[in-house]
Amino acid sequence: MPEITVSQGVYNQLLAFKPVIEAVIEDKLDVNTCAELVLNQGLNAMLAELIGPLDTSTLITSFQQLAAKSPAEVYSFVTETIKRGAAVQQQEEMKKRLGF
Repeated sequence: MPEITVSQGVYNQLLAFKPVIEAVIEDKLDVNTCAELVLNQGLNAMLAELIGPLDTSTLITSFQQLAAKSPAEVYSFVTETIKRGAAVQQQEEMKKRLGF
């Protein structure tokens, strides 16, 4: 597994924040899993800050450019997303038929 080096201050913050995450998820985490979770959340938040303000047309164009560059990955993702959406819709329709 790759390793990263952080300052002692950042490491101390991570250790101090770990109980907060554990309280939220109601489970214990090792330090590496905690760090991975924090990094993933940080990366997702930064990406959301970058693309969140963009208009729909720009996002669609970007998605199309990504598909041109990596078609197998993008179209596979689109297929999986459509299937998941259909499954959720079928589940909702079943709930309605059963009176939920």
